[in-house]
Amino acid sequence: MASATMMQGDEVVFARLDLAEILGIWRHARGRVVGIHRSGEAPATVDVKFQGHDTLERYLPDLFRSAA
Repeated sequence: MASATMMQGDEVVFARLDLAEILGIWRHARGRVVGIHRSGEAPATVDVKFQGHDTLERYLPDLFRSAA
């Protein structure tokens, strides 16, 4: 699962290109994880910042993959 290895500061791209298009962000834009939220047994969520866009807050990490 992506959330197990995703850390704050990691550079990511969209794993779901349809989501990028819906949000109006370039399909291969690189973002940076700026926050990780864990709450009990619920799946962790992440905040990702893409240059020129508002921070995407509390998205499932599986929607992104490492940019490396």
